[in-house]
Amino acid sequence: MFANMPRVGMRMIKTSLAVAICFLLYFARGEEGVPVFSTIAAIICMQPYVENSLQAAFNRIIGTLVGAVFALLALYLIRFIPWEYRILRYMGISFAIIPVMYVTVLLKRRGASALAGIVLLSICLSNGGRPPIIDAVNRSVETIIGILVSLGVNSLHLPRKKAEDCLFVTGFDGALYDEKTGISPYVSFELKQMLQNGLPFTIATERTPASLLADVKGLNLNLPVIAMDGAVLYDLKEKRYLATNGLRKEMVDAICALLRERGYHYFLNVVWQDVLLIYYKKFKNEVEQKLYETARRSPYRNYVYGDMPEGGIVVYILLVLRDEEADALEQEVRAMDTDHELHFLRDKSETPEGYCHWKIYHKNATKEYMLKRLMQDIPQKKCVAFGSNKNDLSMLAAADLSFATADAIPEAVQAAHRQLKGHGGDSIVRQIFHLYERLPWEKLPKELRETKD
Repeated sequence: MFANMPRVGMRMIKTSLAVAICFLLYFARGEEGVPVFSTIAAIICMQPYVENSLQAAFNRIIGTLVGAVFALLALYLIRFIPWEYRILRYMGISFAIIPVMYVTVLLKRRGASALAGIVLLSICLSNGGRPPIIDAVNRSVETIIGILVSLGVNSLHLPRKKAEDCLFVTGFDGALYDEKTGISPYVSFELKQMLQNGLPFTIATERTPASLLADVKGLNLNLPVIAMDGAVLYDLKEKRYLATNGLRKEMVDAICALLRERGYHYFLNVVWQDVLLIYYKKFKNEVEQKLYETARRSPYRNYVYGDMPEGGIVVYILLVLRDEEADALEQEVRAMDTDHELHFLRDKSETPEGYCHWKIYHKNATKEYMLKRLMQDIPQKKCVAFGSNKNDLSMLAAADLSFATADAIPEAVQAAHRQLKGHGGDSIVRQIFHLYERLPWEKLPKELRETKD
């Protein structure tokens, strides 16, 4: 039971430390002031990232000053209301919330609105007959103390040891990327930070490179990506195909002749002059036509009606079929594949019930094969892989250390060395951070240590 409980996070530890420092400063000042204000400010301003803490701190300062000014005005005005009519005093304080929040909107600091209202109420309701200016000054000073302490503590970082000899690679759809929410803000921020700090990281995906680009904007990926189920290795910076595992022209001709003879339509995915082109002809069913009409709207896909050019490399052939049609065709194509050079994949995630996307690849068009090809060109000698679906199996099995996500298919869980407790990209990035930038007393898993260790 306790093994599945979340760990105490660094934010909790830093928040506790910031509150303790506020109390120590309170005692160092001879117990002058009201420490509840500084400690509250320290807690609110302690954010997961220093950049967020700065934003929270600025909003806190604006809210404190605006709230303090209006609290002074409110206290001086309600003094003229006799105590026996004190209900009117409370109504006056309530109406003062409106100009307080309105001013923060005018200042374009909507994030300070609630804080300004809280400051107004805390000063007005805690005033015990003292001059209002004293409460306003004390509240402001205490808040600024809490803000500065929080920023100082949050800027502290323990020294970390980087696992620079490890390549980190993850599947995309169903792993790093969520179909409904995309890449989470946490994943985006943490990956950017680690990539700036030199993280050796790449993505292995079933997508085309162009389709992947549409959803990884902002991530400065320095290493080539493994795309199209391992059929290509693509350099996102140079926009160039570094390696392809394409089908032989003779095999393509034989397969296409068989498909035409059987009356099936197919899409040829062709790399030609460092551009991916998708060649098609007359559709034979509504499902493949719908695929085309949906996919062609993307600026990252290039559909061409007609025959492919000479010299192009066919990286895979795609058909949209009923399951029973795919079964029959696969038997026929396997029978003609006497040298066992083909690899078949099926995807039912984007098709109606009873249909599938049936793909024909070269046998070396796997994430495992292209991962080994990539590691020949980089200094990293160890690999950590993450995945969740059937297309990740070979990569998970080949890596020195691999993780399946919490919602991975059973086959992926079996192929991986370990399973993450969390779902999706957030859990993957947290694990990468834990391995890549570990604390001095933390050891790498045995799978990633040098043989001599």
